[in-house]
Amino acid sequence: MVAMMNEYIANINLVCDDITRGILHAALADYEDIIKNSVLIRGNHYLVDIKLANFSVESAVEVMGSFMERTRYPYSAFFVRFNEGNRVRYRYATCKENREGFYCDLVIS
Repeated sequence: MVAMMNEYIANINLVCDDITRGILHAALADYEDIIKNSVLIRGNHYLVDIKLANFSVESAVEVMGSFMERTRYPYSAFFVRFNEGNRVRYRYATCKENREGFYCDLVIS
């Protein structure tokens, strides 16, 4: 799966800007269970860190599903999930038909 994700990302024109960063941050704003979050730009991708009041894999999956629903482009999206004990890590990318898009490394704990 990691190789497939890397191939997918390699075919996207990755864009990082403050507008997209704001959209990603706003997508996390309405969750009562999120006690802290940050969205940082690192090179050509975003680092998203989400802290839940009551972490569980199920709640992380629910938050991520909603986050993707609010941020993905309709043309294409791809993600990989890694369960790592007390946190869940995602690699998530999405793009428009012109292959312009973004990539995020997310950690939910």
